[in-house]
Parts: sequence; structure tokens; C-alpha cells
Amino acid sequence: MGDLPAPPTPASSAGPGREAPPRLRRNVFHLLDLIPLSTSSVAPTFSIAAAFGVMVAYAGPQAIMSVLFAFPLFLFAALLFRQLNIHYPHAGASYHWGSRIVGRRFGGLQAWIVTLAYFLSLPPILVPAGAYTLSLLASFQLVSPAVVSSIFWQSMTGIAWAGVAALPLVLGAKPTARFTEGFLLVELVILGAFLGVGLLALPTHTVNPPSLSWFFSTRINPLDFALALVVVATILDGWEIDSYASEEARRPRDWPGLSGILGLVSVFAIYLITMPLMVAETPLAALSSSPDPLATWIGGVMPSATWGMDLAVIISTASSLWLTAFILSRAWFALGRDGLLPGAFARLHRRFQSPWISVAVITSAEVGVQLTELTSSSVFAFFSVVLTAAGIFLMLEFSLDAISATVGLRKAHRALRVEHGALRHSHPFYRIVAPITAGGMLAIVVIGLYTNVTLLYVSSALLVPAVYFVWRAARTPSLAPPLEPEVLGSEPAAP
Repeated sequence: MGDLPAPPTPASSAGPGREAPPRLRRNVFHLLDLIPLSTSSVAPTFSIAAAFGVMVAYAGPQAIMSVLFAFPLFLFAALLFRQLNIHYPHAGASYHWGSRIVGRRFGGLQAWIVTLAYFLSLPPILVPAGAYTLSLLASFQLVSPAVVSSIFWQSMTGIAWAGVAALPLVLGAKPTARFTEGFLLVELVILGAFLGVGLLALPTHTVNPPSLSWFFSTRINPLDFALALVVVATILDGWEIDSYASEEARRPRDWPGLSGILGLVSVFAIYLITMPLMVAETPLAALSSSPDPLATWIGGVMPSATWGMDLAVIISTASSLWLTAFILSRAWFALGRDGLLPGAFARLHRRFQSPWISVAVITSAEVGVQLTELTSSSVFAFFSVVLTAAGIFLMLEFSLDAISATVGLRKAHRALRVEHGALRHSHPFYRIVAPITAGGMLAIVVIGLYTNVTLLYVSSALLVPAVYFVWRAARTPSLAPPLEPEVLGSEPAAP
């Protein structure tokens, strides 16, 4: 088969005098669970509401072009995730791939990057969640406008959402999937209805005549465009949740990765319909300054139905919140199992078989961040900085994954040549795509940091703890994979 030498037997594997490493419940997720998870984790309605205003502020109507420009890189990343998951299904996903293919120190760095990428993605969900919920309540005159604009009450409502989101995670994988599927169905029905309203209203509500320059233009400041691309990372991520759910999937080498690709493509199609409609029917100044551009758009087209859009955004926000925490909880479970975090992070609930301590720590940390929001003079400024930092580390995570794939594919390529004298299963397409993806995403990260000094300082400070994880990874005697790994480039094992 051209496999590389088999990895050493993990020291933490079961044996005389040793306990078997903790394992998540197997055979839980069907493909029809994984596709909604990947789609809902991207959270199309919430993503547009939370990020499109910031994108328009950076790039104007060319915010749409930034999505078109970034999508191929994310599609390439999804294809690479598919290949990596076929051969190395693991709850740690990105961290585990880096450790297995490149080396433990690289995996230690990846562990901290993954932690930052997903933890920093949580405040940009909680911050608007509070505002959207209060706005919906105000629509029914249940709270006053003063409460809606209060930073204190927005924070308190966000904290309440953090507690709600922890519930399905603690109950286990299958309840999380069921909650997600129900919420996604309602979200898509409401969004589809409003898209129909927007299309019908287009002839009489056009504010900005549609233009090809929205999709392709050279008349834009490249640095502003780069910042928009960084924010795009926060609305084109989430599909990779199925890789972190691979240990709990029924066919861990077949379905995870595939469902992520389908989820990414589905959400991209939604963006291509929704964003041009919003730009056409809403003043750009109103979009760029709005904390909820979707409500602003519908408010101009059908003012009496704004509450319906608020409801769709809240539903999308809720599922995005617990699914982002799901990814982080599985990554921390894997880090606890391998010894990079305390073993308590890998402790499973006796009944629900969920990593409940990881979920509890994530929820507590979310509450802490929400409380720090009370010290910020501008919620929007706080939100923008954290959202952009999350985009930076998400891009960095995907670029490191592409580096892992590049190294793994080259190792497999050389091994196959040595063993067979000819190439079999060498994946030439992926060997080309992997370095392009790594280079493209790293370039966006560098340009984004170059154009925003505050972001550079914040990101640099946040990277300091990576030194500990690199050191700790080097001292970890071995990894504890729950499934036998395969060499990237070899035939996958039969499910």
C-alpha cells in the first residue's frame, strides 16, 4: 500500500496496570446528522447579521466580492479536511493531524491556535445574541428601548444564552444533533420566506442598482479588502465541525469531511442570494453601521416583519453558539486525553458520555468575557476587535492544516515511489491544492495584521501561551488515538 512505518503503540493505551484512554460514544452521528451540523455551525443567518455590516464598513459593496474571493480557499480547505479525516479520524482533528504528520511541537502550536480560533468565535456570537433577543422582546413591547440599548442587559442576556447553549452539549451528541436539526429547519424556512419578499420587492425598493463591480472590481483599497477577507473567515467556517465529530460518527472515515463540503457549499449559495439583495435594497451607510444588517434590510422592505428576522437570527445564533462550543469541547477533550490539558478535560459524564467539564469551563470562560464587555466604552468596537481576531486565528488554523496536508501528502508520495517504483494513490490534485491553500490563507493573515496595528498587538499577545503547549507537547510520551491511523495517500480502511 505504500504506507509509512506504523506509529508506535501509545503509552496511554490499555495494558497491564494501565487504564484505557477515555473514548467518546461511538456510532452516534448519521450522515443526515452531520450535514445539518456542518450547515448550522456556519449559521448563515447569524453570520450575515453579525459580520456583513463590518464587511461593508471595510469594503463597501465589494464585501460580496470578498466572499467570492475567499470561497475557493475554504473549499480547498474543506477538501483537504476530507482527506485528512479519511486517514486520521480524531476528536482533536486539526491538533491531532499536525501532531501525527508534522510533529508533536507543531501539534502543540496547533492546539493553542484551535483554542483561540474557536474560543474567540464565541464572544462575537454572545454579544449580538443579547442584542437580538432584547430587540425581539421590544418588538412585542416586553422591554423598553432603554433596556435594548443597555450594555448591562445585553451582557446579562448573552450570559443567559451561554447557559442555555451548554444544555444540549451536556446532554450528549445525539441531543445536540436533534436540537440543531430542528433549529436549522426553522431558520431556513424563515430566511427563505424573507428572501422571497426581498426578490418581489426589488423593482420598487432598489436603493443601489445591481452592478458587476460588487462581484469583481479593481477599484478598492487592497488593505481594506484584506480586512474584509479576515472577517469572511468567520462566516465561512464551522463546516469543519464534522471532523471534530468523527469519533462519534457511524462511518468515521467516510462521512465526516463529506458533510463539511456539502455544508460549506450550501451556505455559500445562501450568501450569494442574500447579500446582493441586501446591498441593492439598503443604503450602504445603514448596513455598515447596523448591529443587525438583516433587520435593517427587512425594516426597509417590510417594516412590520422585522421581528420575524430577529427570530431567525436568534435561532441561528443559538445553534451557532452551542456548535462552536461543541468543536472546542471535542478539541479540549482530545488535549486532555493526550495530556496537553489536565485529565479532567477528558472526563465524560457517566450517563450522557459528554465531556461535561470541558463544556463547563467553556461556559464559565464565556461568562467571564461577557462581564469584561461591561468595561468597554463601545460594544461595537469590542465586538469588531474580537470578531477580527477570531478570523485571524481561524485563517491561521486552516493554513496550518493545509501545511499538515502538504507534508503528509509528500511523505506518502515518496513512500509510494520507494515501494512501488511508480505512483499509486498519490493524490496529485491535493498535492497542488494544499500549498496553495496554506500560502493564500497565510497571506491574508499577514496582510490583515499589517493593516491593523491593534490587531497585530492583540494577536501577538494571545500567541504567547502557545510556548507552553509546544513545550508540553514535546514532553508528552505519546498520543492516544482511539482509531488506528492510516497514512495519507493510502487506501482508506473499509468502514
